[in-house]
Amino acid sequence: MLAASTEIGQGTNTIFSQIAADALGIDPDDVEIAQPDTSVVPDSGPTVASRTCMVVGKLVESAAAGIRHTLVDAGFLTAVFTRAEFQIACRRYVETFGSLRSTSQYTPPPGLVWDDDKYLGDAYGTYGWAVYVAEVSVDTATWETRVDDFVALQEVGKVINPTLATGQIEGGVAQGIGWALYEDVVWREGRMVNSQMTNYIMPTSMDLPGIRVYFEETPYPYGPAGAKGIGELPMDGPAPAIFNAVANATGVNVTRLPLTPERLMDLMDA
Repeated sequence: MLAASTEIGQGTNTIFSQIAADALGIDPDDVEIAQPDTSVVPDSGPTVASRTCMVVGKLVESAAAGIRHTLVDAGFLTAVFTRAEFQIACRRYVETFGSLRSTSQYTPPPGLVWDDDKYLGDAYGTYGWAVYVAEVSVDTATWETRVDDFVALQEVGKVINPTLATGQIEGGVAQGIGWALYEDVVWREGRMVNSQMTNYIMPTSMDLPGIRVYFEETPYPYGPAGAKGIGELPMDGPAPAIFNAVANATGVNVTRLPLTPERLMDLMDA
């Protein structure tokens, strides 16, 4: 399978294999993902945001379905077939006609208009949604805030790989907690002055709560098997949830992050 989307730890190779295998009726282990060498693979756009699964994954699904239709139309496959029959059909097609290929190019869903020159319109067909709930403890002696429990409910269309999806949410929430309470980037004269682990505070596993992840599936018709994007949500939601919990506990309105003990003390004094 040829696609330019790059595996950077988010599970692209796994979900692409699953999507292609599901469309072809074969095993994911039968799918080999080519390295995204730009001299070989087509332009798939940047590996950013939540477009990889929703946009490129849909192209993978469409191209795989094209392979299947080609074999059926050529008479090498029936509508229902086994993995072994698919392998035989591919070999027979190549022996008869040569290369067996299928390509797919992105077209916006019906009703979407995007002006790439002016950057106006609907850049994405749809978005994921989430609800985050944080339970916190505030120490009124040290002014430290600790997250004791965190619940994340995601609506991301159809979950392609529950294990990877859960891991993405857990990792994103952990980063979001760090952003909300610990990670204070200090700039001075155009440079970051606390760029070392000794003075840039990040949460460790001991600073994080149990993160309970749930999914609500509402399939999106223009995503692979109904999937939408998932990447940004767990970074967007934790800070507001945590600050609302702090407001509930203390009565102060937090409008700046991270909420360090010093900042919380100033807010309470005010």
